[in-house]
Amino acid sequence: MYVSDFAKTNMKLTDEQEAIVNGAEGPMVAKCLKTMIHIGEIMGAKRMVPITFGHITGTFAMSPFHGYYELLDQLVNAGCKVKVPTTCNPHAGRAFSFEDRKFLRPQIHHEECIRRLGVTTNWSCVAYYDENTPPFGAIGGCGESSVVVYMNSMLGVRTNIWGVLTDFYQSISGFTPEFGLLLDEARIATVLFDISELKDPDPDALGLYVGTKAIDRIPVLTHYPFDKWQMKHLLSAANSSGAARIVHVEGVTPEAPDLKTALAGKEPVEVFKVTQADIDSMRAPKEVQAQTQVVVFGCPQMTCHEALQLAPAFVGKQVDKRTLFSMVPLELERLKEYDVYEQLLEAGIEFVPACPLVYLTIRDDNLKNVLTDSGKLHYYLAGAQFGTTDDCLKHAGVA
Repeated sequence: MYVSDFAKTNMKLTDEQEAIVNGAEGPMVAKCLKTMIHIGEIMGAKRMVPITFGHITGTFAMSPFHGYYELLDQLVNAGCKVKVPTTCNPHAGRAFSFEDRKFLRPQIHHEECIRRLGVTTNWSCVAYYDENTPPFGAIGGCGESSVVVYMNSMLGVRTNIWGVLTDFYQSISGFTPEFGLLLDEARIATVLFDISELKDPDPDALGLYVGTKAIDRIPVLTHYPFDKWQMKHLLSAANSSGAARIVHVEGVTPEAPDLKTALAGKEPVEVFKVTQADIDSMRAPKEVQAQTQVVVFGCPQMTCHEALQLAPAFVGKQVDKRTLFSMVPLELERLKEYDVYEQLLEAGIEFVPACPLVYLTIRDDNLKNVLTDSGKLHYYLAGAQFGTTDDCLKHAGVA
């Protein structure tokens, strides 16, 4: 077998893995496993371990990109199927505008490839709430900044963060290299954030702050009774701004029943005493917010629960700026069962069952200045300014 010049280990394979590499399940499955073995050797992994779940990040078919889609066609034509339950990221939002339809020309074919490979087409970056909830300690191969950090942190499962194709290769071969967050020692917190002074911390702003200070280190936060909806926002923001693939919160996340356990009995290498001023500094100044042209909620995508929580602010009113709810498709269908759905439409809300990071990337001039309460959307989308939920409601014209 070819071994990279950069390999740190020489992987020891099981009989089953040797058989796959030698073509027992066909040349494309062999290619999938060989690729993951090479990556594992470069990362210092000593063995390949089986996975029980996956999540696909590459659900967007952008017309300039060709190699990825050609390789997916090869997998489909070879009859490959995922071996483990595997969910997928959101729709790209092709229908949102003419520009998106042009840029995302291959999208329909791409989504058919994903279906034919046996992926659960939930089109969601919050699959950890419903369709993909593996048990504590399970090992998987996932992409997506919201999925990876939530699963590691809140579910206590083990996955590194993977990009396009490598996520497919793991689900199709059934194996992942054992390194990084699959190892006990890599999950130990080293940086402590004392949030005891915060009375009502904004999860998105706190997540942005934690990410910018942690930067590739594992953070642990002192206790605050965040619920699972708040944790979704805190975690995705921290992962976006600081590559925090796992975040511990004392008494909230399963691997941090107390600070001593999260830190493995060691002293933190750095301590941050978080103040309200630190959190407020994450937000755009009022004069910048005043330029808002469109208000966007939902990144990670909104659930029905979250839409219902926000709905009273809009009922009986009319927005005076375009206001978008980016929702999980299934969650939007659930929302439609409530009378408030029609009331939200009457208020001027536009529901988009897709990813705002994609459908707003190419946008016309009257959508350039975005205001959002999502730390993740702010960090990733050019021109997306960050404010509180109240700021967003104010600029939407309903508060």
